[in-house]
Amino acid sequence: MALADNEFVQMVSELLSPLGNIRPNRMFGAFGLYCDGVFFAIIDDDVLYLKGDEQTAGAYDAQGMAPFCVPSGRPMILSYFEVPGDWLDEPDQLMEFAHMALGAAHRAAAEKVAKAKRKKSKTGSNG
Repeated sequence: MALADNEFVQMVSELLSPLGNIRPNRMFGAFGLYCDGVFFAIIDDDVLYLKGDEQTAGAYDAQGMAPFCVPSGRPMILSYFEVPGDWLDEPDQLMEFAHMALGAAHRAAAEKVAKAKRKKSKTGSNG
């Protein structure tokens, strides 16, 4: 289904627009949502999943947010968690958790950069 034809993706993008510039991108039969260039959410089969990490785990667990499982031949769980459907009618609740997801995404990106720097400094010091 084309991005322009997916009303759910458009609706969620509009709901999350107070976070920043929301850009949906098609990926593996689903959609990835980016906020100002940072990947923080997945939409699959009209279900929104938000990025999580150790800092969000308690709040997500308290809400009963199930992890996203990649629908493939082998089971794989990602650090994205299902948003209860009724939150789409409760923008304050949705935005509170979307802010947490964006924070988790920023922390993950920062860790990725730090790992790359550590790897580069190890290889640079040997040669």
